[in-house]
Amino acid sequence: MGDSKGAGKSKGGEQAANGTAPRQAPSYAVVAEALRQRIALGGFGPGDKLPTERELAEVFGVGRNTVRQAVRELAEEGLVVTTLGRSGGTRVAPAPAGGRDNRAAIAAGIRASLRDYMEYRQAIEPFAARLAAERGAAAGRRGLVEMLDAKVADLGEYHRVDTRFHLGVAEAGGNEVLAEAVTRARTEMFVAGNALWLGSDWTPVYPTGQDFGRAFREEHEAIALAVLSGDGDTAERRMREHLKESHRQFLVLLDQFATSAD
Repeated sequence: MGDSKGAGKSKGGEQAANGTAPRQAPSYAVVAEALRQRIALGGFGPGDKLPTERELAEVFGVGRNTVRQAVRELAEEGLVVTTLGRSGGTRVAPAPAGGRDNRAAIAAGIRASLRDYMEYRQAIEPFAARLAAERGAAAGRRGLVEMLDAKVADLGEYHRVDTRFHLGVAEAGGNEVLAEAVTRARTEMFVAGNALWLGSDWTPVYPTGQDFGRAFREEHEAIALAVLSGDGDTAERRMREHLKESHRQFLVLLDQFATSAD
């Protein structure tokens, strides 16, 4: 996962410049759209059970009430059916004839959105890493290295520690505008992006059996050590390389669905 893994156009919860509070993100509508696209791509087929509310909340970084609203919207559209009882849960409804034949268009839209967001992140996050290395407080720089030893047991924990790391890099540089830009880009990109990782075959990206903690360390260690040592050139370069690899991983996952659509 080179990154916590498209994209709803929702805003972060910070106070806007004009004094009004923007909408919290991601909203139930954005989560619903991410799941809707995943179902349309065939990632969840007819009869498949969706992950639990808790699992979806962890992956999307939202509350369970948000997930519940999103699933209710899909149920009203006839895309999923929820049953109660010990064997109950939410399952994908049978596909209507010709009703889910637009996978190629959906995959192309996600691919274009990923490209746009990754280009934007390439423009801001490597420079944020340089600032963190060159003028970040010692405590903040050490904190990035300490995160490398985080216990990461599952996908939800990976996303949380990955987000903490990238936001920690941005905040360490001391530029509030840049830190907010990084926060906003990640929030908007990773809703649909994270949906690609749910229940996917990760072996094209990670060898079977590789644990999340080791993956997180390997993907972020070079950045953290460059920031700690005050090496702005290396921190910027390593962050750029990391983002390129993250983009590649997203595309590998997306290609699984595009191929199944052929």
